[in-house]
Amino acid sequence: MTHPAPVLMIQDVWSRWTKASRAAADAGTRLAVPRVHRLPILSGEATIRHEVAVLEEHGFEARHLVRRMDDPAWAHDRPARPDNLKAWRVGEGFAVSLFRPWDSMLTTRWPGWLASPLFEGGLGDAVRIDWNARFRASVSGSNRSYFYEEHTVWVTLQAAPTDSSFLALAPSKHIDLRTTIY
Repeated sequence: MTHPAPVLMIQDVWSRWTKASRAAADAGTRLAVPRVHRLPILSGEATIRHEVAVLEEHGFEARHLVRRMDDPAWAHDRPARPDNLKAWRVGEGFAVSLFRPWDSMLTTRWPGWLASPLFEGGLGDAVRIDWNARFRASVSGSNRSYFYEEHTVWVTLQAAPTDSSFLALAPSKHIDLRTTIY
């Protein structure tokens, strides 16, 4: 009897807001969104990426997208966002790298150097990465406003994922890159 191959999984719970909603009244709505979610669907693929976008423009209502990590549709049907995480299989395990997000628009501190890979794990291991940043609204500087993002990213390799796989995780390593963004 053959067992299915382990599944490499990413969950990125991220929020975006502007100065207009950074006040305490709106912050409570944004901060009430859990940092980990149940998978709405299981794809049967070798990789799963689950994004939970919590955006000001949608009233901070969580919107879920799930598909395999290398699906080309990621580039077309979600809001523009820094795609600065890379996860891949390495032998029987996996590795994760995190890169500087939207370098030309980033205005907050970011580590000068991050190891690559940032984390290597095996079956059942998980890494949680938290990061936030403030970005210019335009590359050229013509729009002088800012927007803010915060990400909680989970990466794991699971033998038999379920819809609650992320809910049951305890990170093997927690990498916290959050900084002052205001």
